[in-house]
Amino acid sequence: MYLVNEHIQHVDHETLVQFQHTHHIQLPEAYCEFLEQYGVGTYCGVLNVQLPDHQQLTEFVEYELWEYDKDSPIHNQQLAECVVIATTIDGDFLALHPQVKDLLWIPRHSERIEVRLLDHKASWIEMMDQWLKISYGDSFQIMQENRYYESWNQDQRYRSLTFHPPTEGNDLLSISSSAEQLTQIAHQIDLQLPADLKIETLYSCLLFWRSIQGYVRFNYAYSYEVVLCYEDHDKEASEQLLDVLLQHHIYEDSPE
Repeated sequence: MYLVNEHIQHVDHETLVQFQHTHHIQLPEAYCEFLEQYGVGTYCGVLNVQLPDHQQLTEFVEYELWEYDKDSPIHNQQLAECVVIATTIDGDFLALHPQVKDLLWIPRHSERIEVRLLDHKASWIEMMDQWLKISYGDSFQIMQENRYYESWNQDQRYRSLTFHPPTEGNDLLSISSSAEQLTQIAHQIDLQLPADLKIETLYSCLLFWRSIQGYVRFNYAYSYEVVLCYEDHDKEASEQLLDVLLQHHIYEDSPE
C-alpha cells in the first residue's frame, strides 16, 4: 500500500480502549491496529477510515430513510445505537451495533441496510478490499491494483486549480477536446516530474510525489478541474510543481 504522506497522526491504543469501555462496544481488533499504525484517513480515495463515532447516525432515526422488515439486521430506532467507523465518499456508512456480530453497510443510495462480513483472520486492508469490491464491482480492480492511503493531518493543504485551454480565435474548445488536452498535460507533467505513483482511468488521473507528500488530481470527466494536495513542509517542491502546472495553462482559483 502506497502511503501518500509520512506524517501520520497515530491513534493512541488507550483512546480506543476507553471508547469501548465508555460505550460498551467491541471495536474490531484489525480496525484498531490499522488506526494505531496509519491513523485516520482515506483508503484508495473512496473509504474514509475515521475514529469511532456513536452519534453520527442519531439524526437519521426520525427520517426513516431505510426499509426495515424481518430480514433487516437492525430496526430504525437501533440506528441511534450504532457506532460509525468509516464512511465512503458517496455517503455510505460502515457501522457497528452491539447486537450484530458483523458490520453494517448503511448505503446512501439504497433503502436496504446490508451486513458486511467481519473476518477476524483478515487484516483491515483485506476486509476493506472485500467491501469495496462488493460496492464498486469491476471499477474496484483499479483501486486494488493501486492501493494507497492518505492520512489526515493538520499540515495538509489543498489548492483548487482550473485548466484554461488555449482557444483558436473566439471559438471555445469542446469538452471532449479539453479533456483530451488535459490528458496530454497529465502525461507531459509525469515526464517532466516523474511521479512515484500514477493511477489513471477514463475519468481521472492521479500523480503522487513523496517530495510534496501529496498528489495532483486531473478530473478528465469535467475537463477543467485540477486539485493539488500537498503538505506544507517542503514549500520549494510544491511551488516547483505549481510552476509546472501554470506552464500548462492550469491556474489557481482560490487556495484553501
